Amino acid sequence: MRRTKMDEIVENMAGYICDHICQRPKEITDQEKLEDYCAEECEMRQHFCNILNQYNKINDFEESELRKIMTKYQEIVLCKECEYKASHPVTDLSYCRSGIGMDGTLKETDGCSRGAKVSESDTSK
Repeated sequence: MRRTKMDEIVENMAGYICDHICQRPKEITDQEKLEDYCAEECEMRQHFCNILNQYNKINDFEESELRKIMTKYQEIVLCKECEYKASHPVTDLSYCRSGIGMDGTLKETDGCSRGAKVSESDTSK
């Protein structure tokens, strides 16, 4: 598994807590027993795993809100790329020629799922 910056941050935090805050090294002077305690009984490891798991879950693109929105709107055709977009010859305001498309004057960022995208070469005109 690829290490992330978050892994480094959590490891540094764990090291700080273990070295400067934890009272067990003062209570358990035998190094082997202290290592056993840290590996088997200390709950900090589980807390750090929970932090990293939550971070990975939040940053999983397949499950992200962005992915859900992109999937939902993948059929949207921007008006500026649509074959139904027309411009008034005098005012140069854009409008939709489709009977079931957008009403009113079109803005640069408008779009709908009823449009038909024209080829890349036709949109540069």
